[in-house]
Amino acid sequence: MKKLLFLLLITVVAKAQNIQGTLINSETKEPIAYATIKNEKLKKSILSKSDGKFIFNEDIKDDDILEIEAWGFESKEISVSDLKKGETISLVEIPDLLPEMIIPPANAKISYKNYGRTNEGSGFVTGESQNYKKEDYDKGAEFGIIVSNKGLSELQSFHLHIGSNDSKKLIYRLQFYDVKNGKPNNRINHEEILLSINNKDTGWLVLDLTGKNIFIDSDTSKFAITLKLVDAEFDSEYSFIRFNSGFATKNQIVVKDSEYEHWIKMPLSLPMYVKAKVYK
Repeated sequence: MKKLLFLLLITVVAKAQNIQGTLINSETKEPIAYATIKNEKLKKSILSKSDGKFIFNEDIKDDDILEIEAWGFESKEISVSDLKKGETISLVEIPDLLPEMIIPPANAKISYKNYGRTNEGSGFVTGESQNYKKEDYDKGAEFGIIVSNKGLSELQSFHLHIGSNDSKKLIYRLQFYDVKNGKPNNRINHEEILLSINNKDTGWLVLDLTGKNIFIDSDTSKFAITLKLVDAEFDSEYSFIRFNSGFATKNQIVVKDSEYEHWIKMPLSLPMYVKAKVYK
């Protein structure tokens, strides 16, 4: 009986395997950070670290296919069996993707508007949804708000108010989307923009966007502003970041817990906005 149990244990252990690899630029051989590695069969995804390394701690099989997507590189698929032959994966960099050239009218009237919620809030309702666990923080969690556009807008700066912060370090990717059926759809910005939040950072954080050439077309009635967690450092098992959120009918929050989750819209707002130069 003991022998049978031992054999069963060996069988279970043999089926589960940790798969690891390193992503590098095929030309420069530099590591590729914050790429998304997805397993469609398991509906799981992870992100590569700053050194390009990744580990899949799942019950993954040799014939499973991993899909790799990295900002500025061609997507790639690789089987687990091929990955085990050589753990280094080279990705081909694609030419700079220039956004569609938008030239504001020479005689346009210029005004400045804030899109989003500009007040930090009273703290009556405190959002605690951005809680991260050390073992699975890299699953692609993303949150943000949907705002109304007031014309051809060139984004100038991003603003976020943090109520309290128990994290050691969080690195987010700032992203902008057009909106379809009330949810974020296609990404607008063509350049990766990272926001680093360090230990005990609170209050208003500001990220300069001038020179990023991020335009929201006048035909776009709504767009989404989101932050996707791409890296983190931990002092304990969990990391928390809190915002003074409140009930709202506009500038509402959208969230998804992982790359494979659907966007969820919530009747709340949080202190997040962009300053824009508007041409009319």
